[in-house]
Amino acid sequence: MLNSILIPVISLTITALVLGVSIVLVSKKFHVDEDPLIEAVTKLLPGANCGACGQPGCAQFAATLVETRDPDLTCPTISADVNEQIGALLGMELSATKPVVCVVKCQGTNAVSKLTADYHGIMDCWAAKQAFHGTKVCPYACLGLGSCLSACNYDAMRIVDGIVEILEENCVGCGLCVKECPVSVLELQEKKPDRYFVACSSTDKGGATRKYCEVGCIGCKKCEKACPVEAITVDNFCAVIDQSKCTSCGECIEVCPTHSIVLTKDNII
Repeated sequence: MLNSILIPVISLTITALVLGVSIVLVSKKFHVDEDPLIEAVTKLLPGANCGACGQPGCAQFAATLVETRDPDLTCPTISADVNEQIGALLGMELSATKPVVCVVKCQGTNAVSKLTADYHGIMDCWAAKQAFHGTKVCPYACLGLGSCLSACNYDAMRIVDGIVEILEENCVGCGLCVKECPVSVLELQEKKPDRYFVACSSTDKGGATRKYCEVGCIGCKKCEKACPVEAITVDNFCAVIDQSKCTSCGECIEVCPTHSIVLTKDNII
């Protein structure tokens, strides 16, 4: 009886030892030393693994940068000082970072946008969108239920009066929230000292927009005509400002009848 128990135990123990030794030997034989620069660069990165650089995460970004030495491969969420430190580590000059920030292309708060119903369901924009039309009559409006907040790692968002508000001093421009918005009202824009943008996403005709929102773009083209540098175009009943052309003169905001164009003053790092 004792032998019938000991023999399987001993056999399993010997098998486990053989397999363990084999794994150790194989790992040593095929071990590849990692370039210490990869770890050094990774430590300088934010570690959010947001993917804004085009890589799956910070470690992959560091590995690709060390391997390729591509000066145009930069992390948009780091400061100019950190970018210079990484360049110094690699003995090269990296392209200047262009800080970006998230903006909300909607001003449809509960006070100015007509509501479909008093929603008491799951506090998730995707869930509400799948269940019914949404919390507001405007099909392009921010639903204000916080799917983007759950994606933000920097405490850069909050819900105020039924709409998301960006705390720009905390936003690093990672873009994780943009991917989580079911109505595409979030957008990354390059930071500028004075930045004008159209805070509306509606592509309905002006008459329809007026019926459900007081501050929606009605496609009247007054801003397009007023812009001295042709930085504004009205496409599909909604104005769009080309940030690369905009000189921040403010002519557009003066003529906008619905105040759908807003001015943001950015603190550039």
